Amino acid sequence: MRVQLNNARRVRRMAKQAEGTRITAFDDNGKATRMRAERIEIELSGGRRLTLSFPPQAWGDLELEADTAAEDEVPVITLQSAACNVVTLRVDVHHDMQPVESIDLPVTLAPPMLNLEVQKVLDGADRLSAPKKHQIRRWAQAALLRDVEVTVRLVGEDEGRELNRGYRGKDYATNVLTFVYGGEGEGLPAIEGAPLMGDLVLCVPVVVREAAEQGKSLDAHFAHLVVHGMLHLQGFDHEVEADAEHMEAREREILRGLGYADPYA
Repeated sequence: MRVQLNNARRVRRMAKQAEGTRITAFDDNGKATRMRAERIEIELSGGRRLTLSFPPQAWGDLELEADTAAEDEVPVITLQSAACNVVTLRVDVHHDMQPVESIDLPVTLAPPMLNLEVQKVLDGADRLSAPKKHQIRRWAQAALLRDVEVTVRLVGEDEGRELNRGYRGKDYATNVLTFVYGGEGEGLPAIEGAPLMGDLVLCVPVVVREAAEQGKSLDAHFAHLVVHGMLHLQGFDHEVEADAEHMEAREREILRGLGYADPYA
C-alpha cells in the first residue's frame, strides 16, 4: 500500500511539473489571479509590446522580446540593476536611428543570427493545429549554424501539393519543402558575410496526419521537421547514406537538446 501511495504521489508531482509555468498576477488592490501560461504578452503605451516566453520544461531559457506597432520604429530593451536582487527593464522606441562613429572593440565570436518570418495560409482545423511563431523560432534557432533569413510558410494540402508538383514533379503534398536563395544555380552571386536566405514550407495537414500515424506528439513532429528543414537550408543532405547518417545524428542531438525523443527511434 505504501509503494502504491508513493507511486501515486510521484505521478501527481510529475503531472504537476508538466502542466506548464504557473503565473500569479496582482492588481492595484493586491488581489491575486493565478493562471498557467507558456508566454505572456504585455501591451505598453505608445504601441509597444513585450512578450515573455517560458520553456515547456522545468529547465530551459526565458525569451524576452520587444516589439512596436510601426515597422520603422526600433524597440530597444535596457536593463539596469536597481538592487542586489532587482533588475529594472525599460523599453524605448527609437525613430530614424543614425549610425555613430565606430570604435575599436575586442573581437568576439558572435552567435549566428536568425531573421524569421512566419506566414500562415490556413483555415479551420489546420490553422488551430499550426505551431506558434515563438515555437518555430525556438526550433529554428536550435538548428542555426550561421546567419539565416528564413520564411516559414504554413500551408494546406492544396498549396503543398501544388508546390511539390511544380518544383519536384511529385503530385502529392509532402511534409516539408526547403528552398534556398542565392545558392549555386540560382543566378544570384553569394555575398561574403551576408545571411543565407531561404523558405521552409510546412504542409500542416500532412504533418498532423503523420504525427498521428507515427504515434508522436504534434509539437515534437513539427520541431523535427523545422530542424530537418533548417539543416537542409544550411547545406545538409541525405541523398547519400553517409550524409544521411550525419544529418540524422545532428537532428537527434538538436532535438535532444530541445527535450524531444529520437525522431527516428
